[in-house]
Amino acid sequence: MIQPLSPAEHTTAGLDQAWSQLARAGGWFDGHERIAIAAEARAARGCGFCAERKAALSPYSVAGRHDESETILSDLAVDTIHRITTDPGRLSERWYGEVADAGMCPEELVEITSIIGVITIADTLARALSQPERALPAAIEGEPHRQPVSGTTLTRGWVPMVEPESAEGMLKLMYDELVAGVGFVFNVARALTSVPEAVRDFFAAFIPNYGTHGPVRPGGLDRTQVEFLASSTSAWNDCFY
Repeated sequence: MIQPLSPAEHTTAGLDQAWSQLARAGGWFDGHERIAIAAEARAARGCGFCAERKAALSPYSVAGRHDESETILSDLAVDTIHRITTDPGRLSERWYGEVADAGMCPEELVEITSIIGVITIADTLARALSQPERALPAAIEGEPHRQPVSGTTLTRGWVPMVEPESAEGMLKLMYDELVAGVGFVFNVARALTSVPEAVRDFFAAFIPNYGTHGPVRPGGLDRTQVEFLASSTSAWNDCFY
C-alpha cells in the first residue's frame, strides 16, 4: 500500500509562519486586504477572462471582465493580481507603467507579488501531495505603516530596491540571514526590499520548500537535480524569471 506523502516538518513550520504573517497587517495592506489578495490569487486560476487573455497573441487584444468574486479590493488590484497569477511571462515595463499610472504605488505591487508567491508555494505543494489547499486564516486587526524604507534606488529593475550595503533594521537582518545561509543575495529578494514585510513573508514560505543551497537534507535531492526540475518546470510554465 502506498503511503500518502506529507511535507517535511521544516516545510510545514515555514508555511505555518507565512500563514500567520499573512493574516496581519503588512507594509501597505491590512490583514483583511492581504487575505483578500490571497483569495483573489486563487480565484484567478479559474477565471475565464484570464484564460482567454492568456491564449490570445497579445493580452491587450482581449476585452472583458474577470469572473465576479466578492472582494474588498479595487478593480485595479484585482486585475493586477490576475495578471501576475495567470500570465506572468508577458508582464512588461509597459504593463508596469500602466499599473503605476492607474494609481498603484510600487510598494503595493511588491507586497501583492509577495503574497501571490506565498499562496503559489503553499498551493503547489498541496497539489503535488494530493492534499487540500490550506484554508486562509482569519484576518487580524491592525494598520499597515505605509512608510517607504530608506535607501531605495531604481537601477536594477522596475521597482525601487535596497542594496545590502544600504539596508537598515529588519531588512539588514534579513539580508544578513540570507548571506549567512546561502552565501549571496537572491535577486528575487532584492526585488522585494522596498517592503521588508514582503521579503519576510515570501522567504518564510520559500526557504523551507526550496532548499537549493547549503547542505542537502537526508533523502533529499541534490542541487543539480533540484535545478533540473526547477528549470524544466519554469520552461513549461513560460516563467519570465
